[in-house]
Amino acid sequence: MLKKTKGIVLRNRPHHDADLIVTYLTPCSGVLSLYAKSPRKVGSRFGSSLEPLTYARIGYFGKEHTALPRLTQSDIVRPFNMLRESTTAFLRISEAFELTLKLLPEREPNRKAFPLLLNLLASLEQEPENPLHLTFYKLKLLSIAGYAPRVGVCPRCGKPAGRFYFSEGSTLCSGCAGFSGGFMELSPPVQRVYNYLLRTGPETVKRLRLSAEVLAGLEALISSHINYTVVDRLNTREFAEGLKSL
Repeated sequence: MLKKTKGIVLRNRPHHDADLIVTYLTPCSGVLSLYAKSPRKVGSRFGSSLEPLTYARIGYFGKEHTALPRLTQSDIVRPFNMLRESTTAFLRISEAFELTLKLLPEREPNRKAFPLLLNLLASLEQEPENPLHLTFYKLKLLSIAGYAPRVGVCPRCGKPAGRFYFSEGSTLCSGCAGFSGGFMELSPPVQRVYNYLLRTGPETVKRLRLSAEVLAGLEALISSHINYTVVDRLNTREFAEGLKSL
């Protein structure tokens, strides 16, 4: 059965001599891996449309439970070439892609994740140096996947709480914390901005002007939560931090 949709290429990897397995984020099927026949041969009809970052209209053929449906069509909608030319933007997008692949299961429809990622690509193309775009994406993706931290109120008793415990994924008041392990203190501004971003849409990100301290606090909260809950360490983030030390 032939199906058509739109997708953003998250990654591709070689398969046999000249074939590729291309992984997309799509609006209807979520993360979707497809088999592309001979795209690396000279004169392939796919051209550069299978490169990561590419937003394309795609067609694929295969039964619903086929392990790897075959890609039959790929037409570029928007290549996002400018993101490839900025090291900062490319590293941020790579981190977003890696987290997306960690959090979202294959072939599980997710209509919220696709426009969120598409907005991130467009926003970073306009403002590659603005770190809040990636922070906002990670926060929203955690929320979509059901992993968002709970901040500002103790979930056990409802009292205000500003100490975030990694093992609980939430802030706890002193009376309920007990021996809950490692924690970090969250300032009131960090708590307010976090909860505001959780409620709002991407259009507000460009208008926000946060202090370096609040931005660093937000990023520390989200990254620490990801490291504890999702994966010990994102490879892209570790690579980027290694570049800073050179």
